[in-house]
Amino acid sequence: MKNLALAVTISLLLCNALCAKGNTLYVSNHGSDTSVGSKGSPFLTIGAALKRVNKGDVIELAPGTYREVIELRNKYGITIRAAESGTVKIDPTKRLPKKWELGENGIWSLSYEEDIWQLFCDTDLVYLARWPDATFEDGKIWRMMESCRSTDGGYNKYKEEWEGLTRLGLIYDDQFHVPARPGFTEGDSRYVFDPDITFTNQPPSLASTGIDFSGALAVLNVAHWLTYTQPIVSHAAGSDHFTYSTELIGHKNSELKHFKKRYASYHILGLPALDKSNEWWYDPTENKVYYKPELGANPNELNLYARSVDFAVELTGCSSINFENIDFFAGGFWLNYCTESGFDTCRFDYPSTHKFVLGAFEWFANHNPRSNPNKMSSYIGGKGNYFINSVIHRSNAPIAFDSDGVLIENSLFSDIEWQVNSNGGSGSVMFGKNAIFRRNTVLRGGNCEGIRAIGSGSVIELNRVTDSGNLQHDGSAINVGTTKHAGTRVAYNWSHDTNGQGIRFDYHGELVFRADGKVYGDGVCMNNVSWNTMTNQIKGDRHLVLNNTVMNSSSYPVPEEEKVTLAVQGFRAMHDIMGNMHSLTRNNIATIKNRSWNLDAPGRIKSDGYEPPLATVIPGESDSNMLTPGASWIHLRDPKNYDFRPKENSPLIDSGAYVKKEDLPSAVSNYKEQNIVGYAPDMGAYEYGAPRYWIPGRKTTTASSPVPKDGGNEVPLNADLMFLEAYNSMHHRILLGESPDSLVEIAQIKNLETNIVTPKELKPETTYYWRVDAHVPAAKQSIQTGDLWKFSTGSE
Repeated sequence: MKNLALAVTISLLLCNALCAKGNTLYVSNHGSDTSVGSKGSPFLTIGAALKRVNKGDVIELAPGTYREVIELRNKYGITIRAAESGTVKIDPTKRLPKKWELGENGIWSLSYEEDIWQLFCDTDLVYLARWPDATFEDGKIWRMMESCRSTDGGYNKYKEEWEGLTRLGLIYDDQFHVPARPGFTEGDSRYVFDPDITFTNQPPSLASTGIDFSGALAVLNVAHWLTYTQPIVSHAAGSDHFTYSTELIGHKNSELKHFKKRYASYHILGLPALDKSNEWWYDPTENKVYYKPELGANPNELNLYARSVDFAVELTGCSSINFENIDFFAGGFWLNYCTESGFDTCRFDYPSTHKFVLGAFEWFANHNPRSNPNKMSSYIGGKGNYFINSVIHRSNAPIAFDSDGVLIENSLFSDIEWQVNSNGGSGSVMFGKNAIFRRNTVLRGGNCEGIRAIGSGSVIELNRVTDSGNLQHDGSAINVGTTKHAGTRVAYNWSHDTNGQGIRFDYHGELVFRADGKVYGDGVCMNNVSWNTMTNQIKGDRHLVLNNTVMNSSSYPVPEEEKVTLAVQGFRAMHDIMGNMHSLTRNNIATIKNRSWNLDAPGRIKSDGYEPPLATVIPGESDSNMLTPGASWIHLRDPKNYDFRPKENSPLIDSGAYVKKEDLPSAVSNYKEQNIVGYAPDMGAYEYGAPRYWIPGRKTTTASSPVPKDGGNEVPLNADLMFLEAYNSMHHRILLGESPDSLVEIAQIKNLETNIVTPKELKPETTYYWRVDAHVPAAKQSIQTGDLWKFSTGSE
């Protein structure tokens, strides 16, 4: 993996050197395509520059918005960059004509011949008409119980019969109900057990709307981790049920056993739901756009832009095509069998979305087949590509980097798929064989998987994944697929506050084996921290499960009473395989079992008479683990405020065991040596006395991710101040005070050897404010003033 990263870095340096030898072509909104492309006589369009560009050339874009698409085939050695970061936007949307006519209920209409599938007022998203209403602004769009309705009943796979009124092709409306047992309720999206939850903040019933939704679209999260969108065939105003088309339901993943009897949800899209300002719909049969502006607004006086293309960048068979410091709006990327190409310090807002409004309901596919109108931003094939220090924001489709050895580093993926249109084999962000997915932040998603390795040999490290899996059942923040375990390392990640599990090495199907008859596996899961998630799952075999901290399972209201936080699946608990019989589980802080159910009784006897042992029997080799329920709250410094280091004199210190080469459970274990302070490893993800506190996630232009967390309370009086450094900065100044106006410098750190500062003295029951300023020599302003954070100390 180190060699792959080095190869990508070297290729970037070589490309930069190559480009330095070429010419620079200039483009400006004030230029002309008949110009020569010099700085004094620039082109008007990027397209004109691309017609004249040669290998090794740079195309430099002056500040402005460029409404065009970049499409290249079989090109080599070109860099397209902004003259100045944050000043260039490529936006392929089209302004709609100002010929709107006012109809009933404040809804305007416009005749428009070209198919469109996304609408913006200036750069603000106009929402597809939906019921129940939900937006980013009100926060409901990610909260299943606030943005959807549930169903009356579903399929009971154990009894092999339907329960309640709902059937295949028929939805009976219902609210979400209080669970039978205490604990986290999927769809609540608070990720912890809350005894005060009332289940009253839910949308009104379908019948109460008084609307006939016939002909509208139902987005149906009714089949486990599968979400379908299908036309509503019949419904009547005031009715509590509707029928829907089952045309797309029937493939191998849609057996009845996948249809849920709990956690099912749905919402409706379509013209009948257009009842709120800032909503729209398009009828392709009438070629008519419908739009409801704010009360009193006239769309003929607004700037409305429509999306009619999928990609702002489309490359096929290219090599060393580099994009730098460019913002893209309402246009995604499609790199088709390219090499050593990608994006550095770029931003994509609304890169992809479905075409439900045009009647296209197929699931997204990474390879974007021509037969499927729904396109997603994706790399497919090729090798050595990259996506560095970039942002993808509000993509209503998953993102795929399915090329060999791709490097995805220091990037942000936020608000991915608010109308899920993908199956359980996908994820909000996916990457292929030998990928390096490092130091990224994945924040808010609807897909049941946050990030998913879809190729073997990946390195997934120093990432922070949170608020994922909000609109589908099952899944995990970090998921490694069945045949992708081998050579994959998941290390130094935080996965927390998610609707599903924190980390999962997955397995699919019954009695599925490799060609040699062995169980799939050979992965490494080490030094990760998970909290406020469902039970983590390690399936397969020959895994190294090392130095993880798994705490606060959302299934248990009281941490000290938790029964399992980490399931190392074995003894035919699932998939009818003898999983993890050759795995090594060592130095973890977790309540570990061999399954996550039937914990107080012997396992269910199999049809061939096999009787699994008690859940407490951990398969394979297991030693030096802290198994006490709630141990993190007893032995760690301040886990509530993200300090996961052992307390002084903790029994965790130096109580772990080394992992020697001969201990590795697989010849292909992608093992990174333990970082040890003292005479032996500690238990858990952090070493006591380490000079540096590792904090995962994307580095930004300012220092971030404070520990204690911003707004933290009951912080110990011996707390250290820790933070994630600013991007490309080695020099930071730390200021602290008891009010925002009285901050005093308490330390400077001029290297990356430490990010820990110990205040001289903290007073009990006091609120403190602090800030970290960064010196970034390459920035326009070399001193980057940090955000203001605060925390409150506890009593003595």
